[in-house]
Amino acid sequence: MGMLYEFEGKQIFKKHNLPLPPSKVVMSADEAVEAAKEMGLPVVIKAQTLSGKRGKRGLIKKVDSEEEVREKAAEILSKESDGRPIRKLLVEKVVPIKQEFYASVLVDGSHLSLLTMFSPEGGMDIEEIAATKPDRLAKISLPMNDHGFPFRFFEALKSQGFTGKPMAKLATILSRLFKIVQEEDLTLAEINPLVLTEDGQYLVLDAKVVVDDNATHRHPEWKEFTSLVERYTEEEIEAINAGISFVELHGDIGMIACGAGLGMATMDLIKYFGASPKNFLDVGGGASPEKVSKALEILTRDKEVKVILVNVFGGITRGDQVARGIIDAINKFNIDIPLVVRLIGTNQEEGVKILDEKGIPAYTEMEPAIKKAVELVKERTN
Repeated sequence: MGMLYEFEGKQIFKKHNLPLPPSKVVMSADEAVEAAKEMGLPVVIKAQTLSGKRGKRGLIKKVDSEEEVREKAAEILSKESDGRPIRKLLVEKVVPIKQEFYASVLVDGSHLSLLTMFSPEGGMDIEEIAATKPDRLAKISLPMNDHGFPFRFFEALKSQGFTGKPMAKLATILSRLFKIVQEEDLTLAEINPLVLTEDGQYLVLDAKVVVDDNATHRHPEWKEFTSLVERYTEEEIEAINAGISFVELHGDIGMIACGAGLGMATMDLIKYFGASPKNFLDVGGGASPEKVSKALEILTRDKEVKVILVNVFGGITRGDQVARGIIDAINKFNIDIPLVVRLIGTNQEEGVKILDEKGIPAYTEMEPAIKKAVELVKERTN
């Protein structure tokens, strides 16, 4: 799942008319000063990172003068977070806060529903609220296809002491947040804090948004999100564009599997037999020769891969076609890394024969194939 930077989450919120204070994204201390001049002091300077607890780490600063803006912006930009340098800041107008709230909507896959949570104890982590003040956390579970009209949230808000106009305004915000998750293919949309200002406005001061990577094909605009680019390596981005699930790890065996479940089982057995996977790579159900070839191309660039293990369950795609795709990739990319294949499904015998003739260990059972890959790793390591 892809977490967005705060400013990107707020772009989505703004699109759906959630109330936000004035803010501007900047990349230098000079730009921060200009932004502060435009919106007026005081402002808060917030590092754009993909991890939480920024305030405790000194990555959020409230400033009252232009000199302080320049100093604190430069200070934050000199730091790192998540192992990466901080490149972007969000300069935001400070608002007079009367009360803070917590609000979120997330996908509950176990119940095929959307879970909305609200608490009048904003500013705290949801885990802390649930643990220390469970009676101050209202939960509303609705079907994923529910319209999420404001009245659906009235009872939950009443349980927290809200009535009249405040209840109606908060219900409208929860309804919009609910629809944002539905329409934007999110797995989480969290506001912490949502605040009531001294002059009676409800404003979103922070945004934690996670998009569903499986919906990338429906959202070409996501390619513009800096956060999704920066959290992936070049190879991971290439894999995403090819419709391949790929995550780099630290190990010895480059693993290609057909299906996420088969991939997880393969990784577990690699560990069980005494080695470590260098990656998780799922070419998806069907395992077309083109995807297998692309996966091999990506893996062979990693100089730390000692052995490549291909675990394919061929259904619609024939085993002989997958085998020829592997041979073509070996020839095309001059692959000299030891390769082990487990191939089962349609035309598996012919596929195994094609690979055997090229000197590639090929199996129809999973455990012998994985044991062979681990043996080859140990031979190359010793």
